[in-house]
Amino acid sequence: MGLVSWSLNAIDKIFSARRRGGGEPSCPDGTFFSRNAMDSWQKWRIVFLLLMSVKDVVDMYTIGCLKLGFLLFGVSGYLAYREIRRMSAAVLAIVIFRAISTQTKMLHELNRRLDVILQDRRQVAVPGLRGEMG
Repeated sequence: MGLVSWSLNAIDKIFSARRRGGGEPSCPDGTFFSRNAMDSWQKWRIVFLLLMSVKDVVDMYTIGCLKLGFLLFGVSGYLAYREIRRMSAAVLAIVIFRAISTQTKMLHELNRRLDVILQDRRQVAVPGLRGEMG
């Protein structure tokens, strides 16, 4: 553990002792010149960047992984919702088809029974009424 902390401290010292190159503007302590950028008032400004320690980089990766995990969780939730919606539509179509099929069979059976009853009535009807029901 001591070797790891020593090497990290050595890396921090190397990067924090960075010297400015020729023509580079003077920078506040702990920063270095990155580039020139034009701001909204059409003026050129100097952009400085901070040197980051290893701990800062680890924190950035941790936050990035948390954000990525949150986004992946959201995407997987959406995909699960879409799949459940598709499956429920298919199941609903099957249930409705079965209900309609059952109702159609019942109507055909009732129609057949009614035809039988009407045939019996026509046979019993008085011949003088020209086949009208009595």
